[in-house]
Amino acid sequence: MIRSIWNSRSGMSAQMEKLNAVSNNIANVNTTGYKRVDVNFSNLMQETLNRKGYPVDENKDGNLSFTGTGVKASELQMDNSQGSLIQTGSNMDLAIDGKGMFMVIDANGNKAYTRGGSFGVDRDGTIVDSNGNRLVILNQNDENINVKGVGFTKESFIFDEKGNLQGDNYVGFRIPIYKTIGDNSMKSIGKNLYSPEVIIEENGLMQEAEVTESRDGDILQGFIENSNVDLGKEMSDMIITQRAFQLNSSALRTADEMWQMANNLKGR
Repeated sequence: MIRSIWNSRSGMSAQMEKLNAVSNNIANVNTTGYKRVDVNFSNLMQETLNRKGYPVDENKDGNLSFTGTGVKASELQMDNSQGSLIQTGSNMDLAIDGKGMFMVIDANGNKAYTRGGSFGVDRDGTIVDSNGNRLVILNQNDENINVKGVGFTKESFIFDEKGNLQGDNYVGFRIPIYKTIGDNSMKSIGKNLYSPEVIIEENGLMQEAEVTESRDGDILQGFIENSNVDLGKEMSDMIITQRAFQLNSSALRTADEMWQMANNLKGR
């Protein structure tokens, strides 16, 4: 009886995680460059039982069944598929066609990554996103030159599809795009920004996934990338998730009622 309660509880908790992810996707359907997030589920510990319901060694008994102890939301997985590209005609709007992300740096020097390509020029002449983070622009020595006093203007901010800035004052300057190495991914840190996932190495140590420059994408000036959220799918997922939550809730109530009946019978 207790197991039924815990199974239902874990199911409700996992479906709440899914519902939160779906709600966040819907809220960001119009966010430039947003990548939808999905939730992966995994089983909690399983036990091998014989026909009488007692735990056994599965190597010693041929008549076996399995019982789980619930489910959990094991990880959030970002969908990196391309969003649709919309032409705006503004020099300050950038879209990546392909893989990769822009790197931005906040006032404290912290690095983050984004697909949101709506930039502007601040009063110091630096290229910034809507949060005031500075877009990383490299010179020939791979040094970031997008710093106070560089003197960018909307009119001078022109470059080719590989991110190379045009003009005599910007020879060798380029906008790099980045990706994680291997199968590793990025995780959301809010405000349409991402950081590399933390991975566990063979020695057991934890560190951020390695990031490298990407050659698999082009930068389109005068375009923005829409979010890749399919509103119809998200609404369908929301309904399914709500029903799954309700089923687990009903199972929990039923287990509680059965437990109460058993207690009443025992007391007679």
